[in-house]
Amino acid sequence: MIEQTKVKPGYSGICKFCRGEFDKAKMTQHLKNCKERVRLEAETAKSPKGKKFVQSKLFHIVLEGKYNPQYWMHIEMPAEAQLILLDDFIRAAWVECCDHLSSFQIGEFHYESEPPSFDFSSIEILGPDEAASIEAKGTTSEDSEEDDEEDLEDSEDDENYDKFDLEEEFDPILLETIPADIVAKLQTIHSRDDASKYLREELKVKIPAPNDKDRESVMQYFQRHDRQRAVKFLIEMIEDHSLYAELGKVLSVGQKFSYTYDFGSSTNLNLRIVSEREGLVNPKDAVMVLARNLAPEFKCSVCDAPATLIFGGAWGNGNTYCKKHAKKYEGEGLLLPIVNSPRVGVCGYEGPGRKYAHEFDV
Repeated sequence: MIEQTKVKPGYSGICKFCRGEFDKAKMTQHLKNCKERVRLEAETAKSPKGKKFVQSKLFHIVLEGKYNPQYWMHIEMPAEAQLILLDDFIRAAWVECCDHLSSFQIGEFHYESEPPSFDFSSIEILGPDEAASIEAKGTTSEDSEEDDEEDLEDSEDDENYDKFDLEEEFDPILLETIPADIVAKLQTIHSRDDASKYLREELKVKIPAPNDKDRESVMQYFQRHDRQRAVKFLIEMIEDHSLYAELGKVLSVGQKFSYTYDFGSSTNLNLRIVSEREGLVNPKDAVMVLARNLAPEFKCSVCDAPATLIFGGAWGNGNTYCKKHAKKYEGEGLLLPIVNSPRVGVCGYEGPGRKYAHEFDV
């Protein structure tokens, strides 16, 4: 009996520059050699518009649906940009529906968005006369002085953030639980970035599997494991694990990471840093879409015609309808438009924001 090999689906997409159609697996190589891309970038650099651009190290990033890889995209953005910019882009282009929380997982660490917070204790109920009086007076000189002092404090905090002093950062009793050689090394480092780099190199050291028949080997294994736990703890204490961390400080070429939007009806993405290069970037629009998948086709579950609507919460063919056969669900609030996104049919997602609705319609 001849054994048949499984052929992976191609999942074709469109290059933004030459508008050529290429297989998903070949798009990275095409983008490296796309002549139209080179021509357009050279043209932009020479044009008056190019004077507004700045030179920067750029990351080429590939995104795809973790469980539906037919949805994929290539983008480029500055390595010095913060994760929140990438989060904003993913939300606007692919997933945002109800302002859910989101998170990146990079290696062993999570970088998470924070829920909106509001200090209700600061609310003052004013009568109409008091409110009108305050509006008429406007901002007082005292308010202005307080604002200036706050701005000064913020700038001082920014300047001091990278300064690192081990004794000031950690309680002496806590340091006694950290391996002595790590403590000694950190005492010689006075930059938070340098401390982070040192600890991350320590975290990369692989722990060899123990020899079960050798007691000393087993003891060394657990000692090394405890050392890694201590290093991870220090990294979590030293680094910024919010979405304000810079891409270039937590990611490198070839690295894979993941993204989750909405921790209830989640949309999960896999991402990878393909390459980096020096290039021009528009500071006001720092994320550029390079290529994306062709929209998958869905057929009506009843008549086999092209489907435009999907039964919310039930993904895929068998729950998709043309406008004619979707009428029986009208008014029930269950139908969602079929859009080119890994979040199609989930929660209340109806498509990208205006900016990316026609980014390059395919």
